[in-house]
Amino acid sequence: MRTGVALLCLLLSLTACDSSGSHRAGLAAQGKTDPAAPRQSTQQISINAPPDKIWALLTNVQAWPSWDSSIPSTSTPPDVQDGTLFSYNTDGMSIHAAIREFVPDTALAWTGDVLNYHAIQTWTLAPQPDGTTLVTTSESAGGFMISYFFSQPELDQSIHFWLLNLKTAAEKP
Repeated sequence: MRTGVALLCLLLSLTACDSSGSHRAGLAAQGKTDPAAPRQSTQQISINAPPDKIWALLTNVQAWPSWDSSIPSTSTPPDVQDGTLFSYNTDGMSIHAAIREFVPDTALAWTGDVLNYHAIQTWTLAPQPDGTTLVTTSESAGGFMISYFFSQPELDQSIHFWLLNLKTAAEKP
């Protein structure tokens, strides 16, 4: 019993004493992920929609559940901007996030935390000459023993489906 309590206290103290939070916030504010994180994924997709339509979908956090079934609920103020705090549920986890980069129709980044897992997700929207928009998203994730609980294929698949869902929603008339 004492060992279990000691382990729980250690895990809680590790969660509370995350000194690299400001480092992650600084990276995200520059549109960068953490190159030292054990889990990283960068993927892109071409979407037949203008950047402003895609931007509207990404920044309307309240509406994410309507176009991404892996996100059953969100909590956010109606108007998101740089510094906005929000949360969303995915895969049974409640992620607490903060927007760190906000360049309308161009770039968006946030940091997210759940327990002792920490992530940065960035988005860039690049209009193409053919009228499509190239959407690139990158995510880095790290934290105590993340390698045992969150695999690289799980991260890659999550990003892949998020992009596919975004494409489907953005290309609706």
